[in-house]
Amino acid sequence: MNTKINSEEVLKQLQSGEDVTIKYQFVSESITQEVYAMLIHILGGIDKLYLVEVVYTVIKEALMNATKANAKRQYFLLKNLDITNPTQYFQGMNGFREEIIMKWNDQEDNLTGSKYFIALRMRIKNKEMMILVENNAPLLPEEQERIQKRIDSAKMYNDLSEAFMDMGDTQESAGLGIILSQLLLKNSGIGQEKFKITSTPKETRVSLLIPENTVPLEVSNKIKTKILNEMDGLPPLPQSLTKIINLCNNPDSDLNVIASEIEKNPALSADILKLSNSAGFMSRSRVNTILQAVKVVGLKNIRNLLYVTGVRKVMEGQYGKIQEVWDHSNRASYYARYISNESGRLKIGDIVAVGGLLHDLGKLLLLSIEKNLFNKLIAYQKGKEMNNSTLLEEISLGISHATLGAQLAKKWDFPEDLITIIDYHHKPFVTPEPYKEIVELVYIANMMADVQDAKRGYFTIDPVLLKKFTNIDSLESFQAYLDRVEKGYQHSINEEKQLSGS
Repeated sequence: MNTKINSEEVLKQLQSGEDVTIKYQFVSESITQEVYAMLIHILGGIDKLYLVEVVYTVIKEALMNATKANAKRQYFLLKNLDITNPTQYFQGMNGFREEIIMKWNDQEDNLTGSKYFIALRMRIKNKEMMILVENNAPLLPEEQERIQKRIDSAKMYNDLSEAFMDMGDTQESAGLGIILSQLLLKNSGIGQEKFKITSTPKETRVSLLIPENTVPLEVSNKIKTKILNEMDGLPPLPQSLTKIINLCNNPDSDLNVIASEIEKNPALSADILKLSNSAGFMSRSRVNTILQAVKVVGLKNIRNLLYVTGVRKVMEGQYGKIQEVWDHSNRASYYARYISNESGRLKIGDIVAVGGLLHDLGKLLLLSIEKNLFNKLIAYQKGKEMNNSTLLEEISLGISHATLGAQLAKKWDFPEDLITIIDYHHKPFVTPEPYKEIVELVYIANMMADVQDAKRGYFTIDPVLLKKFTNIDSLESFQAYLDRVEKGYQHSINEEKQLSGS
């Protein structure tokens, strides 16, 4: 049990018509990371990679629920309590919450060697994939009734925001996991009817059938309409900026003319000098004049920095400054350049640094007009080690911050590489080929910045991409790398403050 998954071997077995069974006694975060990597491999191999986040979210929920169900049975066994006796059940559950759920990271030792196990079974037949999660602990009648009520209630909701509103702030997110899974299945086109939970006197089984063809459901709600209307009402980038951007796009433009145009606007000049000397671009020598910035940073990067300046002017003019987004973006920008330099990818350092600055463009709008709901989504994700926050946004708001950001970038005529980084920074596996590597690198930088901000954990980062860019393959080596890059970031921030005299 708990042997390391060989994704290539599993795919080969499935494609040859064999059934695959993997058994566990405790499903840890490192195991769910392995399952995620395996699903990328399998679904990519059967041309269904676009479903990986949905399938993973549903299967992970089933695996974690099975692990908790087994832990509950083991706890009652060790306490010599009868789980079928209502009085003893009530007594045992109080202790279970305090001694087990509140100390979940200590439970692997309790379950290892017990009689309880979880089996993940998979097979591919007639171009359909069946995934089963089984654990050898039957559901109690009240547990079965509670689960069925949650499945039925999910059918009433069009999006997750309705479920959040119904449950209110006073209730914990109990039951939201099943509702989330149901909505994902409905909206992805897999269908809620393809998901079943059954119980026999010997086991509990969760089954998910992935059909040959899926047609995603367009999620449309009042919130999404409000967000899109708000986006349509945003002004274009300032004309003074677009004039200089057009000059930068012309390879025959005179550098002195471009520098002169920038210098006509003192506020813009200050922004360009600040960005040229910011953490993401600090690998160069100190830039003191606009002409020097144009020569050293290059026309393409000056143009991209003008997009950053334009975004800040429009968004802050409309909604005020959302410092938390810019702080995260500055960190991601530095991390992206650092990783590109460390991995010998110097040529893409400039574009990933700018991509890091702009990747969360959509969050600026979401936090400005749907702050309460957006913060609820963030709170729900905490401690759940979710790989992709955009899924929650899509079934709650009808649109993710990545998609919204890309639409904003298109509205403002951003170049295709920046639009693609913004659009795909949470789904690098399905990125169009010409931009794959820059998106992958921004994805890694963003995820690492989230770990540094304590928004997610190491096991949510795709291990294959992490190893590709950093050669990291363990939590220890990851922490050492993160400490090193963060130290460099803090040093650059201090340098910026000293140079600006603040």
